[in-house]
Amino acid sequence: MIKVNEYFEGKVKSLGNELNGRPFSVGIIKPGEYTFGTQTKEYMEITHGEMEVILPDKTKNLYKKGDSFQVEPKVDFTAIAKEPVSYLCIYG
Repeated sequence: MIKVNEYFEGKVKSLGNELNGRPFSVGIIKPGEYTFGTQTKEYMEITHGEMEVILPDKTKNLYKKGDSFQVEPKVDFTAIAKEPVSYLCIYG
């Protein structure tokens, strides 16, 4: 079953599902700055656009289409999008 997720008053939306027992989501981030908390390890790949990401160690990087990064469980990270961005997130 496809799960619909909505965050930050609808400015971030995703569709979640599972493949081979592993959860994943695809989503869109509207322009803005958003701080996310993780429950599990997250592997994020930018599929369209670009965004700046501030990781828990305060490392700040610009990620573009085709770039990816990982975030450990139980931490916060900040995403700053100046244009619409789409992503794939694989959990665990």
